[in-house]
Amino acid sequence: MSEKTSRNPADPVLDQVLDSWRLNNAINLMLLDAIPARGFAAVPLASRGRTVAQQFAHMHKVRVGWLRFHGAPGTKKLRVFGRGSPPTRRELKSAFRASGEAVADFIEPALADRKRIKMFKGRAVRWMVYLVSHESHHRGQIALALKQAGMRLPDKIAINALWYSWYFGAKRYADR
Repeated sequence: MSEKTSRNPADPVLDQVLDSWRLNNAINLMLLDAIPARGFAAVPLASRGRTVAQQFAHMHKVRVGWLRFHGAPGTKKLRVFGRGSPPTRRELKSAFRASGEAVADFIEPALADRKRIKMFKGRAVRWMVYLVSHESHHRGQIALALKQAGMRLPDKIAINALWYSWYFGAKRYADR
């Protein structure tokens, strides 16, 4: 994960917020890397029927949808996956990198300039925390689907990447 800083180094809280968002995105990318090829077709038992690939596509689509709702610049170039064939690992990683940076690019000026956003009581951090919560929920669904399909994630990912990254930072696990 690249360590980017905000355009306002005098604001350490802004840097922490952006770092937290980028860490969330890095965790998603580590999870994407760790899933076996056949795992992208796994579906959690008694669920609404989304495969692992479809859950990742949904997470990305939610990011893009909210960015467009908020009128964030540059969102037309963000690809959203249709209902046809499931996206590949490469397509998902590219999409997560692009939408992850787009979210950071939207949050940074909203906070630095103290701009109100639509909904979420006008608070960009509240919106970002909603996205992190939403994506954490789906990471749990993905881990469950893989486990139920006999493809349990190794502890290096299930514990270290998904949890310890929050304690120590993703850099420690991103290159392994």
